[in-house]
Amino acid sequence: MIKQVKFADYQDEITAMMMDMLHLEPQTVDIPVQRYIELDEMGVLRPMLWFDGDTVKALVLLFVSPSLRNPMIVDAATDVLWIKPEHRGNSQALTDGIKDYLSSIGVSYWYAASRASHPIDGYLEKNNFTLLERMYYCEVQS
Repeated sequence: MIKQVKFADYQDEITAMMMDMLHLEPQTVDIPVQRYIELDEMGVLRPMLWFDGDTVKALVLLFVSPSLRNPMIVDAATDVLWIKPEHRGNSQALTDGIKDYLSSIGVSYWYAASRASHPIDGYLEKNNFTLLERMYYCEVQS
């Protein structure tokens, strides 16, 4: 079951999964839990969890907003997409559930990125995502 949850109600589970992803980050991570809670309360952040009974199998944090270039289009940008390793393999159920939810709230496009060091391109392509661009980063402060 895919369910939108309140970040505050699941902050321990959500932050634990985010901490599991630290090896993917090019910089130090300091999760601003209170800011995530505020963004959730504003309706900008949509925390989604994939459950099997009481077991949380995956986390998707989405920022939903009208496109600045075309306000008639609503975008969902992925902040976090994490499937616990022991639950990978049937991820299409997760993606289909998220797509159904996003469609129900009027989202036109769902954007997701893939780390070069730990790519999820195969997962994204299997689930009908199309390559749009490659993103690079440059550290400007040290």
